[in-house]
Amino acid sequence: MEDIDFVVVLSRWIHIMAAIVAIGAVAFQRFALLPVAKQILSDEKQQELREGIRRRWAKFVHGCIALLLVTGGLNFVWLAMPPKVEPMPYHGIFGVKFFAAMGIFFLATALTGRSPGFAHFREKGRKWLSVILVLAVVVVLLSGMLNQIRASGGAVVLPATTTAPE
Repeated sequence: MEDIDFVVVLSRWIHIMAAIVAIGAVAFQRFALLPVAKQILSDEKQQELREGIRRRWAKFVHGCIALLLVTGGLNFVWLAMPPKVEPMPYHGIFGVKFFAAMGIFFLATALTGRSPGFAHFREKGRKWLSVILVLAVVVVLLSGMLNQIRASGGAVVLPATTTAPE
């Protein structure tokens, strides 16, 4: 058994915890908070609630994004750079994951920002929260694939198929 690099483990834990906090909050807002607020609050009170949440939650969003970028970059360098894995298919899958994550970061920033240019994102918040959740599922699925590629030494391992005897 290889020695455990506690810095790498800690970095991965921080990365995963930041993702859990950020995406968990998106799921809560999309499926619990906003539907209930729409049922019981006037339009004016809903807007007041959204603004209060935006102001408070923006700090968490920015902190999670910073942690994800730093730990994600470190994890990529420590765990994936050659000679640890073959560039293909690992780097191609990583590229798709990276761009999906950038989409999440953009939308999360637009939804928690104050810029009038992104007001249309905030007005359709439920829609964009749903898009964030779909992108998050893509990121998680791709992360699982990358972990399996790394664990297999860089090779893509497909399930064994059974064939009928000839």
